[in-house]
Amino acid sequence: MHYRKLSNNRTIHHEAHQNVFVSLRAQPCSNVHAVHEEERCVFVQETEECRESMHYFDYMYFMYCIIDSSNMAVFGAAIIALLLVVLYIGVIIHSLCVNYYVGSVLYVAKTWSLNEYTAGITLLTYGNGLSQVLSELKHHTSEDTELIYNQYLGTAVYQASFLAALVTWTRRFYIYPEVIVPNIITLMIVALLVEGIMFDEEVGIFQTAILGVLYVAFLSTLYTVTLMLDRERNRSRSQIEVRDVSGKLFDISLTETASTVENYLNTSWSERTWRLFRTFRNEDYRAASCGKKLYLLCNMPTDVIAVLLLPRVNYELPLHGWNRWLCIMNVNFYPLFLISTAMVDLFSFYELSWACLGSLVASMTLSLAICISTRDDLKPPFFDCIGIFAVFGTSYLVMLLSYEMIAILETLSIIANISTASFVITILSWGSCWIDLVTLTTLAKRGYPRLAFAACLGAPVFNILIGLCTVFSVQMIRAESTTIHVRDGTSGPTSSAYLFIISLTILLLVLITHFRASFSLSLCMMMLYLTYLLFIALCELEITHGYGTDHNDDGEYFQDQVPQHIR
Repeated sequence: MHYRKLSNNRTIHHEAHQNVFVSLRAQPCSNVHAVHEEERCVFVQETEECRESMHYFDYMYFMYCIIDSSNMAVFGAAIIALLLVVLYIGVIIHSLCVNYYVGSVLYVAKTWSLNEYTAGITLLTYGNGLSQVLSELKHHTSEDTELIYNQYLGTAVYQASFLAALVTWTRRFYIYPEVIVPNIITLMIVALLVEGIMFDEEVGIFQTAILGVLYVAFLSTLYTVTLMLDRERNRSRSQIEVRDVSGKLFDISLTETASTVENYLNTSWSERTWRLFRTFRNEDYRAASCGKKLYLLCNMPTDVIAVLLLPRVNYELPLHGWNRWLCIMNVNFYPLFLISTAMVDLFSFYELSWACLGSLVASMTLSLAICISTRDDLKPPFFDCIGIFAVFGTSYLVMLLSYEMIAILETLSIIANISTASFVITILSWGSCWIDLVTLTTLAKRGYPRLAFAACLGAPVFNILIGLCTVFSVQMIRAESTTIHVRDGTSGPTSSAYLFIISLTILLLVLITHFRASFSLSLCMMMLYLTYLLFIALCELEITHGYGTDHNDDGEYFQDQVPQHIR
């Protein structure tokens, strides 16, 4: 028999019988290490938390039920295989961002007359932050805000320090204070506000509304400042100038119409379509190094699928990427892809079949209208809408890939026995921000450091305010209550304090350097983030402890141990 002593001096008695776990469904998945090897598969199948990170494939089931976890050689090979899958997904996301996402963002920002700061704080932030805000909704069923809050704060620290340091390291540039200073001040307010809200461990409608109102006020201030600059005719200094891949200024009129594109009218429609459809040219492959050739070959399946689903919108392409026949394929295939991926868990196969049929009828009707009303050698008036579709369509595709990457990373963190708090503010934040890392560094290298820097500071404001507002609202609806219980975890206040210090440091440094993004700014941001990681590592090694509502774990949400079986 097994006895467990509780804090209120009551003793719980568990009857011994074969293969029984006490409160198995409430156990953390990391307790898989505390059970016998032959019983780990049963533990993974019965424990609810082991299925929370599952996306399209159950990696925990694969590692502990299909793979023999007692065979260290096989188990180690499976871990290496999962790491290679993570690497491959990262390569795919990199390819999508460089070939589709960056060009689409620049096209939409230019056609909508957004300056670099406005585009970074709004368009780029929404495209990058969509996946993280939606992915966190899966944690509502556990009624536990620790993971969500820690990830939002950990991601904010990562974006405002590490990514900002990379951008300023890549390019030196002058920071225009009219937008960045209000953004930094807002970030400082957010760091203090959210921790004040979470401190009482009770959140109601009023606190939730404050988060949404603050973000609306932030956008209103941004719009007002932009409007004032328009009237003063100063906005042109931060206008987006189109550059090619090497960062040189590019004249968009050279590719805007068929008459300005060299030899365009002398080629057939099939040749034009093939130029957009092919993943790389033969001469590029022959001139590439061995590593580059491997990269091109590995990306071929993804590139073919991406061409079928997403339009390529880029100023460097003929007619900026417009092709009538590829557009018709995108109109037909992408809705089917969206339905099959977004609704597969909500509806039965029969219902999905009818939804796909209805989508196909509607898309074929739209395709007929496009075929009749457009020409292959003339960019249509609605091409700007296609650019917006390319931005958020690519973002959705990256979101699905990021989900799978995060699912693997969560499985590997459980295998490595990394604590949840440390995992969500380090590895999980890095995985969910992979699109930010690729996009922002690519933009900085191409000559758009202000756009990338604005996204580094605007994304945390959006993720924290809108993300937590959405989380709290949905959780109240599901709980059918106007007040919910929240907690900030062991490292929540620490992350909030670091975010405030980072924001204050950026503000002081840009004032001292007269608003120049210099090497000192990059170095300070990098050092602050490394200090933050050091503190997290010390917490993980139990040398120190993050101060938060879970400083003394009373076992309210999770038990710390799995009772051992009686032999």
